[in-house]
Amino acid sequence: MIDVAALDDLAVGAPVRVDVDGRPVCLVRTAGGVAAVHDVCTHAKASMSEGYVDDGVIECPRHGAQFRLDTGEVVTPPASSPLPVFPTEVRDGRVLVDPSPSHPHPFSD
Repeated sequence: MIDVAALDDLAVGAPVRVDVDGRPVCLVRTAGGVAAVHDVCTHAKASMSEGYVDDGVIECPRHGAQFRLDTGEVVTPPASSPLPVFPTEVRDGRVLVDPSPSHPHPFSD
């Protein structure tokens, strides 16, 4: 697990880009904790941290593809591949992210 942010620095529902072991990761504080997904949309390579969050779903700012924050699964096209999800943990007020995603990104770095 890699320490990436202070929990108090994250506003609920506001995506933030961080680097985890050289990978761009989008962090989103939720009512239940912190979600982490790959920061690059699987459809058009847009930065997900510039997107919008509502009810556990993040929307790509470029074409509106939507993904579940907890699983990375596509909710609304045009994306067809899920976002990789990174396990997170909050310990002593710090957000930790596992650098191993749930599955590879189609635009692997």
